[in-house]
Parts: sequence; structure tokens; C-alpha cells
Amino acid sequence: MSLSKRKRVVLSIKDKVDILERMKKGESAQSLSVVYGVGKSTISDIKKQSSEILTFASKLDCDAGCSKRKTMKRYANECLAEALFTWFSQKRSFGQPINGPLVCEKALDFNKKLGSDPKFSASQGWLDKFKSRHGIRQLDIQGEKLSADSSSACGFVTRFSEILREDGYDLELVYNADESGLFWKSLPSKTLASKREVSAPGYKSSKDRVTVMVCANATGSHRIPMLLIGKSKNPRAFKNAKIPLVYKNQSRAWMDRKIFVDWYDNTFIPEVKKFLEQVGKQSKPVLLVLDNAPSHPDAESLTRDGFKVIYLPPNVTSILQPMDQSVIETMKRNYRKQLLRRLLLKDNDDEKEKADSVIAFFKSINLKDGCYMVVEAWNLVSPSTLKKAWNKLLKKYYDDLNEPTVDLLPLNERHEETELVTEMLDTLESLKVRKDCDEEDVLKWLNSDADDQGFPIVTDEEIIESVLSDPIVDDEEESVDDCALEPPTGPSHDEAL
Repeated sequence: MSLSKRKRVVLSIKDKVDILERMKKGESAQSLSVVYGVGKSTISDIKKQSSEILTFASKLDCDAGCSKRKTMKRYANECLAEALFTWFSQKRSFGQPINGPLVCEKALDFNKKLGSDPKFSASQGWLDKFKSRHGIRQLDIQGEKLSADSSSACGFVTRFSEILREDGYDLELVYNADESGLFWKSLPSKTLASKREVSAPGYKSSKDRVTVMVCANATGSHRIPMLLIGKSKNPRAFKNAKIPLVYKNQSRAWMDRKIFVDWYDNTFIPEVKKFLEQVGKQSKPVLLVLDNAPSHPDAESLTRDGFKVIYLPPNVTSILQPMDQSVIETMKRNYRKQLLRRLLLKDNDDEKEKADSVIAFFKSINLKDGCYMVVEAWNLVSPSTLKKAWNKLLKKYYDDLNEPTVDLLPLNERHEETELVTEMLDTLESLKVRKDCDEEDVLKWLNSDADDQGFPIVTDEEIIESVLSDPIVDDEEESVDDCALEPPTGPSHDEAL
């Protein structure tokens, strides 16, 4: 008697991602092969290809794309497809209307700039395949690009209040996450350090950049461990060290979809579940509010296990997003105070060494130090500041509940800023490195990375450059740890004199 042959099953990309998630939770390959009707060897192959599968899935535009796609077959012209999808994602994040003919026209433009197949025509068939491969359900995005305005914000505030009431969300389980760039070694441009860095051979600029992401709930009672994105996969400074945050790497230290999904599944959800147990609200739904950045996946693909994501419209993000309402700004200012205090602790009484103390500080500080300082800066943001950050987004919700808002009035930010600038100027003065540094220079330093959103806003030329060359960062070496280690060629004439 012959055994019946098992029916051939072809798993979708979504099935493969689900299998990888279930394996992370401890399910065996044998049990999963039974559930999905495939051989054990198929499960093993999926595990071996985990990195490629997760990367591919993160680039699809929505969950429907993962459900329909069953292979990771590449385009004949992968560079064109990658460039076009990068352009599409960026335009969509700004709320710009995009339709099929516009995508085809842009595809022809990129094809020409890339010097690709001259016979490429961007036909309707090609467009359908492009939409299918990336899970794009509709290209006719209605409406016009809107600048941030109060009327649009009011409309969303009303709708957000209705969502909270209708779906029964507890404010303690409503979160917001946002990323931002951080120049973790920079000082005011007119300090002695910056002058020496410019004039002395072998000293490079101290604007080493990372991306940080902060996340907290609407009551200020729970904050998620910080995520920091650097360039190096294995920073030397982390060797045999435990760092107080979640570290990921990306070639340009930007946030991307793969990193975001990894953070969402392996940091955000587990941390919130632990908090749910602590407060006895395991059965309550959880809501995460995000801006519509191109580095964030489609909201549907992030809905799972009682967790839901909602995106702010592009034209109201700067007005309403809680983490943008002084939270990230406060964290960065706390960080820069930490930076100056560390510099102050390294100072000594010797006048000659005092003059070189800043240079010595930058040669000694590493990314591990930066991690501890930025976590301390995040922890110094008070719960009341976190709660006040939700004022604008929750105004209608509080009004509907007739709750008093006296305790939610914003802080006197101008007064705090003046005190902070004075404190920093006094610190630079005590270090004997103030020189020509004034209030304007300190303010410029405090806001040096204020417009860095943690993801790149790129031109067509930059998109083409990025798809044609992907810089590789040495796993063991790290440029941000080595502040000016090039061999010196000698002092300048002024220094010698």
C-alpha cells in the first residue's frame, strides 16, 4: 500500500513571517509543519532565510501585499523598482496626490537617469505588477498636499476623540512613538573645541549622528526603552558592556521599515504586555499613534494581538504629535546638559591641560557613553511633561468628559530656555572654552538637529545614488568612536608660535 503524497503547499510571505514569529516564541519546527501543512525541512529553510524574508516583507506597502506574495522574486531592474518605491513612499508621507500615470512617468524618468533598458515602456501591465509586488492597493490618493493648519488639526482631534470612545481605549494604553536625529558629540560652534577641530590637522568635525526613538503613553506613567540606531553593527565600545537601551544599526543610521517592525514586535509589544500585567489590564486594547513617515510600515500590517496603529495625517503631524510637543526637544536639551557636565568632570586645575581638556574629552568619549547620557536625558523628562504633550491631541476628548485642564497648561518654555542658556554659558566659562560663544551660538547648538526627523528626505539624485551604492560599515570598527585618529601632520603656524 503506497502512502498518499502530501499536497504541495506554497506559503505566502505573511505565512513565513508568522512562522518566524511563532518560532521566536518557542514553537517547534515539527508543530509548525503540521499547522501549515508543509514539511519540516521547509520550516528549517524559512528559518535560514529569516533575515531576507523579514527585509523583503518590511518593504511591502501593506499587509495585503504580504498575504498575496508567495515568492521573493526580484525585478529584472531591481534598482529602478527600489528607487521608484522610495520616491513613492516619501511623497505619500507628505500627503501628496499620486496616481498611476504619475508613477509611470516617474518610472520612465528614473529608468533614463539610471541608464537602464531603453526599451522599458512603463506599461499598464508593469504598473499592475509594481503595485502587486509592493502591496499598493490604490494610487489615486485624494486631496491636495496641505500645510500644517489648525482647521485640519481640529478635524483630526475630533475624529481621534471618537476613536478613543468608540473602541474603549484607556489613556494609559494609548502611546506615541517618534524618532529624531541626534548629533551626540556636537558643541557650540564658537567654542575652543570646534576651533581646534577645524584648524588642527587630524581633528574632524564632532557632528557624529545617530537616530533615537522615544515612546510613552498618554498619562506619562509608562515609557518604552529607548531605541538608538547607529552605523556600526558591532560597536567596539559595546564589547563586554551592557547598554541601557535597544541598539540597531543601519548603513546611514536612519530609521527604516525593517528596524521599525523589529522594534514594534520585540520591544514595544513585549514591554506594553508587561505593563498590562502590572496594572491588571491584560484584556484592554492598545493603540499606538505614529506619523506617516516613509520608514513606517502600513498600519494594517502592524495590527495584531490587541495592538492597533493609527497614523496622523501628514498635514497635522507637527501640530499634534505628542513627542514633537517639547518632549524630544526637552530630552535633547537634557542630553546636552549631560554632555557639558561630563566635560566639566574631566576638567582639572592645570591651565595647559585645561586648554586641551575639550579635545581630550572628545578623544575619550565613545558611543557607550553617549547611550548612557541619552537614556539619562530621557529619564529626566518628567511624567507631567509627557502628559502635557498630549494636550492638543486630547483636547476634544477632555472637553467631552468635562475634565478640568488647569493641570495641563503648558510650561513657561521661554523662561526655561533662558535659564538653560545661562547655565550652559556659565559651564563653558568655567571650562575656559567659552571664547566668543554667546547666547545665539548656544541656541543654535541646542537646535542643531531639531529638523532631523530620523529618516532621510532625499532628492531624485540622492535616491539614485543610494540604490547604486550601499556603503558598508565595518562591524568591528566605528567612526563615531574614533574622534580624529588620523596621523597629525604638525601644528599650524599660529599654534607653533
